[in-house]
Formats: sequence, structure tokens, C-alpha cells
Amino acid sequence: MLQVTTVFGAGNLGRELSVQLAHRALQNLTADPVAAWLWATPEYDLADAINALHVLLGDVPVWGSTVRRVWHDGGAPARGMSMAVLAGEGVRAEGRRWPSLPATQTFADDVGQMPADAALVVVDAMQPRLDRWLTLLQALRMPVAGGLIGGGLQAGRPTLLGGRESGAGGLALLTLQGVQMGVGAATGWRSSGLWATVTESRGEWLRTLDDRPVTDVLAEIFAQPARQWPYAPWRELVRLYPLGLRREDRWDLRAPLHVEADGSLRMTLPLPRGERVYWMVGEMSDALAAVETAAQNALQALTAPPAVAFVTLDWAWYYLFLAHHGQIAQRLRQVLGEKVPLVGIYTYGQWASTGEGVALLHNHVLVSLLAQA
Repeated sequence: MLQVTTVFGAGNLGRELSVQLAHRALQNLTADPVAAWLWATPEYDLADAINALHVLLGDVPVWGSTVRRVWHDGGAPARGMSMAVLAGEGVRAEGRRWPSLPATQTFADDVGQMPADAALVVVDAMQPRLDRWLTLLQALRMPVAGGLIGGGLQAGRPTLLGGRESGAGGLALLTLQGVQMGVGAATGWRSSGLWATVTESRGEWLRTLDDRPVTDVLAEIFAQPARQWPYAPWRELVRLYPLGLRREDRWDLRAPLHVEADGSLRMTLPLPRGERVYWMVGEMSDALAAVETAAQNALQALTAPPAVAFVTLDWAWYYLFLAHHGQIAQRLRQVLGEKVPLVGIYTYGQWASTGEGVALLHNHVLVSLLAQA
């Protein structure tokens, strides 16, 4: 039977805290650990923490990264360190980290030698050409869940953990065998009705809409002077207003990472010239309904009770629920029950298996449930 125990802590050095959390987690297991997840806010040195952790856990693969916020025990964002330890008879796990974009065949060969029932993946959000990473992940023939990771503009590149490897940037992957994973995603964002045409873009940088600088368009819509958008707090608050591309019966959301000093938007995926894009807005009530939808869809994909819920929330949700964060965990528990442990992190987009393969989502909640196969 798959067992997962989750713990949270704060206040100590990363090396000491990771060991303390591991001791607490191991006391709650009745089988040998097979994998661990480790998430920490940027003030902790994860590279140092994982070295200490492997002394205690041995060859157990560790997967995770630095993130903007983790959930504490009550299911609300906090600074600190969160850990989950997985155990179970017949469960295997293996982790890897790629510091830079590998060749497609090399990646396929590497992953082909790993356990292959489910894959969890994190990628540095500030890397160029994320569409190439997406192409790699779309070749995986298993359920996939994870996110784009960033530690904030002042914190540098995030540290990623994959197996026994750690380092800044790249991609970290954990594959599992002997488990089943149900994945559900939904968004609380909808069209405002306002739209524009992309008239100049280069790679991940969106420069003009309707032949006007993006900051001029933002100033007109949101009544904040154009000169303010490249500076805090507006530089990141722009993520609350993603751009939506209409795709038949659904919206393809593209959220900016931030506003650049030159007034352009730094995106994660390119927006081609000539595309019509709609400004999207989020509502708390819609977002809470999306939490239920994502959890229900993930639960319906399982044939056994879930052992853990891994929840990745877009950073825009942090702003949207600024004074009401606890409501998200409450909605999850209404669907999943009180006994399923929750692990929550904030990302700059989610990698998720959908009916059309692996997609990169923005301004979504992604609920990934693990259960015994």
C-alpha cells in the first residue's frame, strides 16, 4: 500500500531543517521510503539541505525545488520548507536532473530507462524557448504533472532537485512505478471582453498590441500610468491579467512572468504576430469552483483511494486570494476528505496531462493525486 507523510517547518537553516523534517516524516511510516519531495522558499540553501538529507535517507531519490511559497500545515502559503516522503511495497522511484535542454532522443533514452507509471516534473520558468521543453515532455507516455518554478526576481534562478543531483535551472524529473496518478486542472479566469491584436513579438517578449507599447495598453485599461508597470508591485501584478487565445470551445491562457524595463511583457511561450488576444480576469468564486472541479476530475481518474494530493497553484492565485488563502484547502478537503495529506506550492504555470497530451497551463490550479496501482 502506498503511504505518504507530509511535514512542514520554518525558521532553521536549510540543512538542519531538512533533517528534522525527514526524522518527523520517517516516524509516521511503516515501510521503507522510496522517494521524497522537498520544497523550500528561496532563503533556504537546498543544495546544502539535500546533502544532509541523503545521509539520512540513503539512495532514496529526492525531487523538488525552491519556490515562491509552500503551504504550511493549515494549507495556506508560507515561507519555510515542506517535505513529503513516499513509501510502499512494489513502488519504485527514480529522479534525474538535466541542467540544460537535452537532445530529444537523449531525453527519450534517459527516461526510457526509468520507472514509467507517472512523472512529476519542474522546469526553471526563466529559461528561453520553453516551447522546446514542452516538446520533450509531450513525448512522455505516462501521466505528467508539475510546474514552472521561479524564486522571484530578486532571488536568482531556482535550485532544482532530481534524484541525487541539485543545481540552478534546467529540468528535474521524478518517475514512479507501482502507482496511479489522477490529474485535474481548472482555472478561475474568464474573458473581460477586451481584446487586441499582437503586432510585434520576438521569442518570449511581447512588445506591442495594436501597434502600441503594451504598457500604454495596460495604462488605458487599468488606469495605472504606463511608466509604473515596469516597477514593483505592478511588474508582477500583471500576472493577474493573462492573455487568452480562443481555441474552439476553450481558452488557451498565456500569462506574463513580468513587465520588462522596456515595457514589453516577458512571456513563457511565444505569441505569434497577428493573434487576437483577450484580457482575462479572475474571480474568487470562479477559482474556488475550479478547485473543486480539478479535485473531482483527478479523483475520478483513480481506482484506489488517494494517498496524497500534490497541488500546484499559479502565482496569480497568491494575489487573487491575498486575504482568503485558507478557502482553497477547505474546498479540497470537501472533495477529498480530511485524511488525504495536501502538499501545495506556487508556480508560474503547470505541466499537466490533458486529453490532448501534455500542456503548459497558466493561471490554473492543478491537483495531482497519487494512489496505489
